[in-house]
Amino acid sequence: MRLAPECRACLLSRVVAEAEYVSSDAETVALALRRCTELYDSRANEPVGASVIAGAVHRCCYAVIGSADPYAGLKVQDNAVAAGVAEAVRPMLSSVHDYVVAAVIGNAMDYGVAGHEIAKDFTGYFREMFERGLALDDTERILALAERVVYCTDNCGEAVFDKLLCAELRRRGSHVTIVVKDQPMLNDVTMQEARDLRLDEAADAVYHAGGGAQLGLHPDVYPPEVVAAMRDATLIIAKGLANYESLTEYAGLPPVAYLMTVKCEPVARHVGARKGDLIAVLRQQ
Repeated sequence: MRLAPECRACLLSRVVAEAEYVSSDAETVALALRRCTELYDSRANEPVGASVIAGAVHRCCYAVIGSADPYAGLKVQDNAVAAGVAEAVRPMLSSVHDYVVAAVIGNAMDYGVAGHEIAKDFTGYFREMFERGLALDDTERILALAERVVYCTDNCGEAVFDKLLCAELRRRGSHVTIVVKDQPMLNDVTMQEARDLRLDEAADAVYHAGGGAQLGLHPDVYPPEVVAAMRDATLIIAKGLANYESLTEYAGLPPVAYLMTVKCEPVARHVGARKGDLIAVLRQQ
């Protein structure tokens, strides 16, 4: 998926927000915005996926503000909140379809989209969205392919629900490999958070995707163990917008199940849904 006209304002608003997470100095924030704007405008017409340019912009911001992980505190907070929500709603989850819906609802724990706010009462939000269900639902087709799954995580917080889904898939006989980010990018899960959340308890293996601080997934920088896992997979499960934006640029992949809350109009148009929809869609690439 390529950049859309709306992406510029959205991305630059996130630059300001993440700069303000770690700096109260207005000049530093302004410098980060200026340099990131220049970078975006210089690269906006390149024939590459949106996540490539957005990732470069975020890395530029991180360099200016002098922080490799401006979302560090929020990641800890969101994991704690999600753990409490998961405990409260666990009695609602009985089928693997329920766990898929829960994982998609968890994708709302995202700071990367302008105008998207995380519900303060996430337990109430979860119950409301669980009742609403999936607007696009390929769950039956997805599960039919789930012999060997590579599960690509997205945000902290939602990873608590990812763990529940991965554990349920394994209980049903799936071989599950979990892939997280190599280095911090937004509030995405890295190996540090994977250890904190004990994701290994719900997987046969846990790897990072390589490439340093990347936004989304990029097969050209996968380490050998992820290349092998992807080659052997019968199904890739990709969580969230950035993973959708990046993987849709690649062909020759195993079937990909995109699980996400649709948070912006460009992705809504591209996937064929509405902003705010919960979706689990299968794509043959």
